[in-house]
Amino acid sequence: MKTMHFTLLAVFASFTACAQIQEEDDMADAAAAELNKVSLYQGTAMPAPYSSALPSEYLQTGENLLINGSFEQPVLSSLWSDVANADVPGWHGTWVDATCTSPVRIELQSKDLYSLSPDQNQYTELDSENACSNDARLKLEQTFYTQPNHIYRLTFWMRARDAEHPMGLKVAMGENQTFEYVPTADAWQIVTLDFEATVSTTTLAFTDTGAGDTYGTLLDAVAVTEITVNTEAMPKPKAKKGKRGKRKHSFEGGRRHKDCRR
Repeated sequence: MKTMHFTLLAVFASFTACAQIQEEDDMADAAAAELNKVSLYQGTAMPAPYSSALPSEYLQTGENLLINGSFEQPVLSSLWSDVANADVPGWHGTWVDATCTSPVRIELQSKDLYSLSPDQNQYTELDSENACSNDARLKLEQTFYTQPNHIYRLTFWMRARDAEHPMGLKVAMGENQTFEYVPTADAWQIVTLDFEATVSTTTLAFTDTGAGDTYGTLLDAVAVTEITVNTEAMPKPKAKKGKRGKRKHSFEGGRRHKDCRR
């Protein structure tokens, strides 16, 4: 009888554990389904300030993964200044003119220079000063940590310095995704772009594609946040008949891919 008792306990424990695994697995499927509602690589530009709603009430964004996204550091003591590369936290600039050997200067401007009402007090212009030639266009980039298969949201403000000079902005997310924009001069626009990380670090790069005549694209309020699922708020999925519990090791908070399906 003791043997039978222990056997029944073992069977019950195994059944309970399997049911728990199944419940976790079904919740992971449900969470992946919510993330799959996000449309990737479809950047939209809207008048700023503007916040694009996520496609599900169970999705949420985290903290900004970028350093100095609004270019508030260093604090300017004048209306504008071209600042040494090393003095602008988080960002690294290079001249578009690769033959230029002059030290890179990143131009920061105060909200009071042209009264353009940026995100906070300062912003940057991607056509700077003190290059080897009149072409002082910049490529400005920052690398941040990501998790492969996880979904992230990029937002940034852009504006043309004026309407008389040719303006353009190229945005690169990693090595394989690039996007082109023509900013307007009459108001700030905010671009929202959702993407999926493929490596453990991702580099975001902004490049001025205008005429290289010291009149460039203005950039502000750059943020990258991870999109996650609030599983605590989600209703528990209904039990599926005829399925055994089985863990899926490749779903770690990101999307579930085809090779992970039953």
